[in-house]
Amino acid sequence: MRKFIVTLATFVAGYSHAQDSLRIINLEEVAIQAVRASEDEPVPQTNISLKQILSNYTGQHPIFMMDKLIPGFYSYSESGSSFANYGQFRMRGINQERINITLNGVPLNDMIDQGVFFSNFTDITSGFESIQVQRGVGTSSNGVSSYGGSINFESRNLIGKEANSSIEIGAGSYGTYRANVQHFTGISKKGFGLMSSFSKLTSDGYKDHTSTDASSFFLTGGYFGERDIMKITLFTARSENGLGYYTIDKSILDDDPTYNNLTANDKDDFSQHMAQLQYNRKLNDHWNVGLTGYYGAAGGDYAEGTPDVDSVYVENYFWQYPSTFFSINYPLQNDHFGGILNAAFSQGKIDFSTGLHVYTFRRENLESILPDDANPYYLEKSQKDEASWFGKVSYRFGQLKTYADIQIRSASLTISPDYDWIGILSEGDIKYDWTFFNPKLGIAYDISNQFSLYSSYGRSGREPAKIDLLGGFQLNAFNYPGVRSGSDFTEEHVNDLEIGARLNWNKLMIDGNVYFMSFENEIAPIGDVIAFGLQERRNIPESRRSGLELMWAWLLDEKVEFSGNLAYLKAEISQVNIGGTDLAEVQHILSPKWIISPSMKLNWSDKLASSLSGKYISGQFMELSNDRDFKVPSSLVLDFSVDLKIKDQIRLRAFVNNLLDKQYFTYGTVSDVDFSGTLEPGYFAQPGRNYFFSASFNF
Repeated sequence: MRKFIVTLATFVAGYSHAQDSLRIINLEEVAIQAVRASEDEPVPQTNISLKQILSNYTGQHPIFMMDKLIPGFYSYSESGSSFANYGQFRMRGINQERINITLNGVPLNDMIDQGVFFSNFTDITSGFESIQVQRGVGTSSNGVSSYGGSINFESRNLIGKEANSSIEIGAGSYGTYRANVQHFTGISKKGFGLMSSFSKLTSDGYKDHTSTDASSFFLTGGYFGERDIMKITLFTARSENGLGYYTIDKSILDDDPTYNNLTANDKDDFSQHMAQLQYNRKLNDHWNVGLTGYYGAAGGDYAEGTPDVDSVYVENYFWQYPSTFFSINYPLQNDHFGGILNAAFSQGKIDFSTGLHVYTFRRENLESILPDDANPYYLEKSQKDEASWFGKVSYRFGQLKTYADIQIRSASLTISPDYDWIGILSEGDIKYDWTFFNPKLGIAYDISNQFSLYSSYGRSGREPAKIDLLGGFQLNAFNYPGVRSGSDFTEEHVNDLEIGARLNWNKLMIDGNVYFMSFENEIAPIGDVIAFGLQERRNIPESRRSGLELMWAWLLDEKVEFSGNLAYLKAEISQVNIGGTDLAEVQHILSPKWIISPSMKLNWSDKLASSLSGKYISGQFMELSNDRDFKVPSSLVLDFSVDLKIKDQIRLRAFVNNLLDKQYFTYGTVSDVDFSGTLEPGYFAQPGRNYFFSASFNF
């Protein structure tokens, strides 16, 4: 009983490596601890342990796996598949371009556009040990601003793991197949060890023309000594996708929920790679230091095709030819070089850590017309450089813990225009510079061993993404003057106040918080779609978000467990001008007031368990006039799963998603997909009842 309660408590109280008797793990995690909050720090957080990952993960993007585990978090898929293709998420109604995402403290965000394309590295969650999600400003991290929150993935820990291998295979609805092979060497007597994982995933997708063919390889390991660790972590992945990035008119979806207005020739082929080399040293009983060097790359090609590309021969610029007679290619290449230096000190009542992060991020954007893709008509380069420093300190006065965190970020973006395309003489590069001072303060008070209170304040600034500065994906004669003169966009800031309580009593665990976020010049979507499904964003002078978040877990007895989370959000804009009309006190778009995710698990025996979980999302507006005709309707989805272990070598699982076979949507825009001139609500249709089965073999 006690063991089960402790396991359950990790859902709310957080995953803590202090529970591990192997002290050397602390040395392995110097870089990770630098960007994570400890479980008693005064920030809202959810910690997902390896056990939870193994219980919920079947090969899907991590954002789809986390969908029911994080308060105020919801995701959506363009293809309707939670396994592959493109998907995004929002937390507190804030889009993922404003969420800091790292692996072992190394940024995964695209530094120029600031989002993360999980489709590029399908199935690497099989190499994760734990996940921490902080909501709100949180603690300082590396990379893009922790604006609406931060997510830190940790690669597998190898200390204490025995040598083993596993094979997992799965199959499900919409032609989805997955295979994963893993191997742990264990740690040799000389201190060397490796873990590797290879995955292959294919799917037809729920939506027409949204198939996926993806593969990935993940490796972590190195030398693990008593005072020194040298560790390498790398992944390489490739994904070929059919595309479905436009929402579809409701009237069309009523007749055909799988309809896609893009053709089978609208597809992409992208790869993403990362290599991290980390050296950590324990100087003495109080000081640990860590040094990380990393290289990341992403690149590939998106083809905006026609039904019969191969028969086409086109010269010069595409507007000279009917749209049915050409295909445009959009090649892209990113290169990301960076270094991180961390130091941590702990003695008695005081803990201190500091970190320095520098990087350069380079991009090359091209456009060409097939079949003459060797001679692009558009070539633009850009580079982003950043240096940031943070210092964190906490001190405990008996039952009271105080916390302070300061970060300074300085970033610059340089754009090298294609002046031949713009049609003017060269005027040199365009450069933007930003500097941010981001302070955080907090206190936590332990009323008893079971109950604690906390409060924190944080301020964070964030620069516009390149897409914001350009108002799209291309620098041309129309937007060049505004971009050259400084763009209409300015940086945004948020002031975030959090108040929370944590209870761990007997068989009940509750973690709740209220928050108030005040924004200055928030860069927010207004609802209009400008290109490739991207919504237009603008600076909004004054806006705010406030709400309540709650997580709970209750062990009724050894066989029955209730858990879940809920979030209430009030997202308001004081005043904004849309189409020449001033609007006051309107609700943010794509910010549902209620998200509730309850779950019940039945442990029939040590080998057999089943669970029933649900997710309710209230209605959300698509555009800022708050017209009720353009609203994503509320939805309630139930999922069911069964988990059977045969001895300790074989594990069988079955998942039934959308048990009630309901049509539902989690994302929408104002749409006119058939160009009839009639505006309708448009959605990404999510699938009806669907299935997935998996079997894993350990040896």
